Formats: sequence, structure tokens, C-alpha cells
Amino acid sequence: MWIDVDAGRLFVRHEGEGAPLLLMHGWTLDQRMFQPQMPRLSERFHVISFDRRGFGRSDATPDLDLELDDLDRIADALSLDTLHLLGMSQGGRLAMRYAVTRPQRLRSLVLQGAVVDGLDIDGPEHERIPFPEYADLVSAGKIDVMRRRWLGHPVLALGPGHDDEQRLLNEILDDYTGADLLAFSPDKLATSLDVLGKLARFHAPTLILTGASETGRLKAHAQKLLEVIPDSREVIFEHSGHLSNLTEPELYNEQVILFCAGVDEAASLTE
Repeated sequence: MWIDVDAGRLFVRHEGEGAPLLLMHGWTLDQRMFQPQMPRLSERFHVISFDRRGFGRSDATPDLDLELDDLDRIADALSLDTLHLLGMSQGGRLAMRYAVTRPQRLRSLVLQGAVVDGLDIDGPEHERIPFPEYADLVSAGKIDVMRRRWLGHPVLALGPGHDDEQRLLNEILDDYTGADLLAFSPDKLATSLDVLGKLARFHAPTLILTGASETGRLKAHAQKLLEVIPDSREVIFEHSGHLSNLTEPELYNEQVILFCAGVDEAASLTE
């Protein structure tokens, strides 16, 4: 389905019945990233995935500041009062912003390889994403070069034995237009929200999903979230890096189902 939002439309998929579970993909990706999740998760939940503005089939103008309103539009269009929210990578950054500004709408929060706003952790330079360099390449009409360099970045490494997953990742990146980078500036990634401070008072159950081969910087972000969020716990994927939903999908799906179903069951006992 298509949902009208400010400055365009969002392409949305939803299937299954039960408690709503909304999936938010990461930077340069789209809702196809969750292909290994949709069939299994929709056996238990009403699963919603969508192409964020600037990515995939959505034609809404890229703007991180509008994406929280986009989530409201999706929830309202599907008549969802509350939902489980899963955000991966940049989608996780946005999921945390949503959690601290609309806590009443969340049943739970699931974060995969998420970057915490305002938390700058030192680490090897090659682990940082060189957004200005990528933006210059796209502006110069060299998006193919940008895609190749990005595919070689540690956060996109799948490791051996994942040929099908690599093909899917390549297909998604081939469709990435770089629209968000054409108007890039570092301040566009920032927010005035005190995300960490507000997360310390966030009381919805939170699950942190971390690959054992994740970058050191992102592992440190995960540890900070565990320290700050009162009701949080972590699952480690021993054979994965940043993209554990692709490299260990069966375990990933079962852990998400176990967690979200547990939250719903606990909530039903208190009603």
C-alpha cells in the first residue's frame, strides 16, 4: 500500500495478524532487507515494513526530521494504537527518537546495530561511515563508486557462505539513488533531543541485538544502551556482524518472536 506523508508517499507492506510489529531498515537499504523476517514473524504478528523516505520505492523527500511523523502516519493509517518497533542501524537511531517522544505508542523497542544520538565513541577510523566523502561522490555523478566503497565497509560485511544474502544486498544497493546525500550536511544527522537522558526514563521493554563481529564502536553503543535503559537486555549473534537479520535469520526471528510475545503476555496479565 501507499501512504501519503509530507512531501510525497511511502511504500508500505504489511501481513499477518496479531500485535503490530513495525520494522525500520537502515541507511541505503529498503524494506527488502527484511525478506528473511516477514514470513516467519507474520505467523505471530501483524508485521509492517516500509521504504523510508529517500529509499526504495518511496518517493517522499529525504528528511530525517520528518520520519517520526511518518511513523505516526503509518500507525494511524493502519489503526494501530500501540506497536512493537524494531529499528536496524540508522532505523534504530530513529526508533530511539520515536521511543523518547512517543513512549505511549510503544509496546517494546528492539534495536539492531543502532547508533545513539549524542554519543561519540572513539574507534578505528575505518569503522566510521565517511558521509562527506560519499556525498561528494554522489554529487559528482559517481554513485557507482560510492556504492562499491560502501559495500566494502565493515558494517556491510556478511562473511563467507552467504551468497544469496549478498545478492539481495547488492540488488538493494543497486537501487539506492543517493537522494539523501545530494543535500547532505553533518547537521542533518543530528537532533536536539537528549536521547540518552530520556532513555534513562524509558520504561518499555527493550531488546538489543548485537553481532559478535559487529564493529567495536557499535558494540560500545549497545553497551551504553544496556547501561542506560532500565528494562533492557541483549542477544549476541555469534556468527554475525552488523546484518544479523540476514546472516542468522532463524535465530534472529525466534529471538524477536520470543521477546515481543513475552512482552504481550506480561502486559495481558496486568490488564
